[in-house]
Order: sequence, then structure tokens, then C-alpha cells
Amino acid sequence: MVVNKVGKDIPQSYAEQYGIYEGELAHIDAYQEASRAIKPVKPRETKLLGSIREAIEKTGLKDGMTISFHHHFREGDYVMNLVLAEIAAMGLKNISIAPSSIANVHEPLIEHIKNGVVTNITSSGLRDKVGAAISAGIMENPVVIRSHGGRARAVAAGDIHIDVAFLGAPSSDAYGNANGTKGKATCGSLGYAMVDAKYADQVVIITDTLVPYPNTPISIPQTDVDYVVEIDAIGDPDGIAKGATRFTKNPKELLIAEYAAKIITHSPYYKEGFSFQTGTGGSSLAVTRFMREQMLKDGIKASFALGGITNAMVELLEEGLVEKIIDVQDFDHPSAISLGENANHYEIDANMYASP
Repeated sequence: MVVNKVGKDIPQSYAEQYGIYEGELAHIDAYQEASRAIKPVKPRETKLLGSIREAIEKTGLKDGMTISFHHHFREGDYVMNLVLAEIAAMGLKNISIAPSSIANVHEPLIEHIKNGVVTNITSSGLRDKVGAAISAGIMENPVVIRSHGGRARAVAAGDIHIDVAFLGAPSSDAYGNANGTKGKATCGSLGYAMVDAKYADQVVIITDTLVPYPNTPISIPQTDVDYVVEIDAIGDPDGIAKGATRFTKNPKELLIAEYAAKIITHSPYYKEGFSFQTGTGGSSLAVTRFMREQMLKDGIKASFALGGITNAMVELLEEGLVEKIIDVQDFDHPSAISLGENANHYEIDANMYASP
């Protein structure tokens, strides 16, 4: 065993493979970004394919390879389950998956693990029945969890090598120019998907809204895309906000939020042009509301708000209390609409958002 900086015992084999925590500023050094394979598209060839199975066949996916997905559809995601079901039906085994996160809706993953289809997972989160099953020991290999920014850095640095990224996109043209602000299942920012598209060896855009060329604005450019598949539905947009954006009436959560807002507004950072980020749970959303009241009272405006974005943030932008929003992910429909319509609402990738 190897003891890390905070006194935790780490098995020797994993310490050698992944390293150990040595402190906040350890290993912040220059590094070479990963390069990817490029497969040119010849004139008169098409990227459009007829099915997910055809895309799997075209990419040459084999046993032991690594695939990735994004979680911008959250509990409304269909893509990961559809792709893994097809992979299982084709008899592929020993697949490593590197999704940006795993939601409750991905419960079918449990059977794919038990059947040997999926044998390795690296992600930024998993929960509910999938998390419970893995904690109960259904996987031989440990799951590697990184922060959202840590995952982006690992992909960019080549620590996570993605053979094929299967990326759901609310809209795309036939060349693969994709965004999340148009279509039937709008999710807003594609900040996590943008990293995978940039560094994966092959990229498959899966969409339910194929539009004429060029599809703008361009979140993922055609130069990062190998194939495009149109299916009936990539996700349920109502699932994006499920459980994340409730306005709390719980007295305990409101008290926590009030205290948190007071800490912020009494700190030396709270002044004209400050910046901030809040989360999406009941208390976090309430913090934004308490801060709004104090900002109006003090006549203070923020230069920008960062993050996963909710309608509470968008309302601050529209009121002029926040000058700009920098957005890696949207947690509700109004935020997704704002990204497409407000010139001061900017989309960024996960590397810019939170790479350590």
C-alpha cells in the first residue's frame, strides 16, 4: 500500500498506474496534449449512416476498446443505453466506457457489466442502482472517478484514450456540425461532448434532428466528426431538469442557503465585478435568490457566472445583475434557450471550465 497526502492507503498497483494525491499544486507542469487519428472523407462520400449498428461496424469497434458518451441529457438520455444494447447484441466484450457521468436512467448498464460486455468504467459520477451494484462488487476492476475538469484534462492529456465517442446532438447537419440549442431534445451547451469530439479517434454524432448544411451555431464542428446517424429520439428533454432545479421550501435548506449567501456577500470577494458559481440542488438555487436580493440592495453586479447553468442564473443575466454567463452545461430548458438567443451567454468546453 502507498499512503497519499491525506493519509489514505492506496493499493500499490493503482498507485503506480494512476499516481496518488500529493497535494493541491503537485504535478501542475507543462504536458503534451494527446493527438488523434484522422480519417479523411473523400469527395462524394457521405458521413450519413442508416443505424447505430452500421456506425459501430464502420468505426471498426473491437473487443477491449474504449468508448465515451456525454451526460448533457442527464436523466433523459437514450443514447448510451441504445449504443450499449447494440454492442451487446453484436457480441462485443471487454469494452471500457468513459462517459462524462452515469445517471439513474443507465440502469441497463448493470446487466452489461454482469455479462462481460463492459469491464472497465471511468467517469465523473455514478449513482442509484448502478452505483449500488458496483459498490456491491459486480466489477472485477475498480471504477476510476475523476472530477469533471479532471476527466477533461485526462482526455486531453491522453490518460483516457477514446477509440470511439458516441455523442448525442439535438441537431446536426449531414457533415456533423452539431449544437444543443436546436432540435427536439434541446439540452443547451455541449461542453462535455466538445472535449470528447476533439480528442477521440473516431466520433459518431447521433441526432434526431437532421438539418440543412450548415447547422449553426457550431458547437462541434464537422472536422471533429466521422459519422452521423439519425434516429427517432435521442432523449427526453424533460429528463434534463429532473431532480436538479427544484425551488426548495424546506426550512433547513433555506436556512443553509441564507447562511451561505451571507458568507459570500460578507466576504472580501463580494464587490463590483465579482464572479460566482452555484449548484443546482435546492439549497444552491436558493443561494442565488438570496444573493439577488443583496445585490439589488447593494447595487453590485457580477462580471460573470460560471458553471452548470440554471434559469436562476439566466434571470440574473436578463436583469443585468450578471454581465455574462460562461456555460459548460444547462440544467433546464430556459437555460438552453438562453444559450441560443442571448449574445452574452457563452458556451465553453469542459477543459476551459474546470481543467486542473
